[in-house]
Amino acid sequence: MKIERSEVEKSDMKKHLTIYNPKTACLGTCLAIMMIMMSCEDPIDVPLQDGGVQVVVDAWIDNQVKDQQIILSLSQPYFDSSNPEVVKDAQVVVSRGDGALFEFVHVADGRYVWTSNGESLGKEGDVFTLNIDYDNLNYKASTEIHRVPPVDSVGVEFREDEIFLDDGYYTQFYARDPMGKGDTYWIKTFHNGRFLDKSQEMNIAYDAGFDAGSGIDGLIFIPPLRELTNRLDDDLLNIPYEIGDTVEVELHSINNQAFNFLEIARDQINNGDNGIFSIPLANTRGNVTSSDGSLVLGFFNVAGVSKNSRVIGE
Repeated sequence: MKIERSEVEKSDMKKHLTIYNPKTACLGTCLAIMMIMMSCEDPIDVPLQDGGVQVVVDAWIDNQVKDQQIILSLSQPYFDSSNPEVVKDAQVVVSRGDGALFEFVHVADGRYVWTSNGESLGKEGDVFTLNIDYDNLNYKASTEIHRVPPVDSVGVEFREDEIFLDDGYYTQFYARDPMGKGDTYWIKTFHNGRFLDKSQEMNIAYDAGFDAGSGIDGLIFIPPLRELTNRLDDDLLNIPYEIGDTVEVELHSINNQAFNFLEIARDQINNGDNGIFSIPLANTRGNVTSSDGSLVLGFFNVAGVSKNSRVIGE
């Protein structure tokens, strides 16, 4: 005998089937667990082993006709928020491939300075070696000045009635990456002489794009890069420039290893913004080696520099 169900019974079955759908039930359970986990935030003190003290080398210098500076310090535990101990008694010399020597003399607070006296460290293609003698060890690194295209201009535009932007003046720079893949750059912006140094304001480029995978070569730098010349407030929102402000853009050539170093360092510094997707914390490996094989932090790069500036309103 064939049993026919009423439309009401069929509708009621559909409701029950929907309610007990395994996928829906699983989703509800997962959401409930996530809400419980988010509401139970107890601080946990995790003891960390002492990784030992390492020398930190901050040696980002360039070929501009001005005094150059290298900073030496010592590493410290992760949860130590005090100022790091500085290295005051090292001998620091940069040598050029043709035999020229540039001595960096300690002036204060771990800062070692070479006085330019109207000279430049060198030109495109010159190879340099950094030698640091400290605590009976020698620290060494080598690099080359790579090519850098001219900064053609700094553009200014008054923008208004745009989402997430206050009305005002905003800038961008224009430069064309030369043909041939593998050029890397650190683009630095200065507002009235002050370097925009927030980690979110760090602007690095691989050829005219973000990275090697973009395949952008021999073109004008893409808009997201060339527009990262604008200031950010503490909430990471753009601050418009004002009439009379001076905006200067410097294009520094860096080698590929330096690009990778800065990219990883930036991601590590901004790691707290990633929430549950944060990457594991780790020191960024540089290019400085020690005579005893111990780890050294930091980087040595000599950049070729081109630059241009604009006064807002002129």
